[in-house]
Amino acid sequence: MQGTFIFGEVRYLGILVGVLWAQYYTPHLLSTMQTQATLLHEPINANPAAVFPLERFHLGVNSALYLPAPELIFYSGGGSYTWDTLQSVHLLWQRWGFDKIHHSEIGAGYALRLVRSRLTLAVRARLLSTTFSEYGRLYQGTPDVGFTLKLGGSWYLGGYGYNLLAKGWGNLPGRTQYGIGLSYQPSPIVQTLTEVTQQENTVPQVRTALVYVPHALLILRVGVCWPILGIGAGWTLRYKKVSLDVGYGYQPTTGNWASVGVSMTQR
Repeated sequence: MQGTFIFGEVRYLGILVGVLWAQYYTPHLLSTMQTQATLLHEPINANPAAVFPLERFHLGVNSALYLPAPELIFYSGGGSYTWDTLQSVHLLWQRWGFDKIHHSEIGAGYALRLVRSRLTLAVRARLLSTTFSEYGRLYQGTPDVGFTLKLGGSWYLGGYGYNLLAKGWGNLPGRTQYGIGLSYQPSPIVQTLTEVTQQENTVPQVRTALVYVPHALLILRVGVCWPILGIGAGWTLRYKKVSLDVGYGYQPTTGNWASVGVSMTQR
């Protein structure tokens, strides 16, 4: 792996693999093992169409910790706003780093609902900045595209292309990824999500998650992925306009991640 050559220290190899494992380390995505093609109303994820807010306005901030190396901390935030029932805009930012490398990104996207609001199409542009302590700074711009489609009844279809142009040193700031998935919500308190994702030069990953709402104030999430095994779990406490989110994810190849976040919605 080129990361070993760049940094010259084997102990950072595992950290780099963890960084490249997924895009964002929010409580929602950790707990669902990055099952995000149809994870609706979440402003920080790979599918820009899935950020269309359930309410008029949504804002959230998160922090994630890589437990095997506590010096590697992720910070992220995002917001979405809909000015009518058909159009929405969103912003996101992320920053992570340790002594050898620092990465930050900002992004802005637009989503449009069509076909009686059953189809959502979206595009997003992001600017990535990665600083290597011994080699300088790399800038890269990249678009993301995505869609969600209500198939009828309780079924949704979603897909995305993420990091389409981002090619950095040693595959930093990340590989191009594609995903397509289905969600099924037989009742307001249960939702299942399944998707297949493919990163460059890697085997496809199957991801599945369950979201359960046992109470109006509580949301529970669990997720798994394979053939590269991963498991995740988390919960959300909601009170009026404010939510507290906690998520955990584990993969034998990368170790443990934990994340906490706060979000606010406005009708």
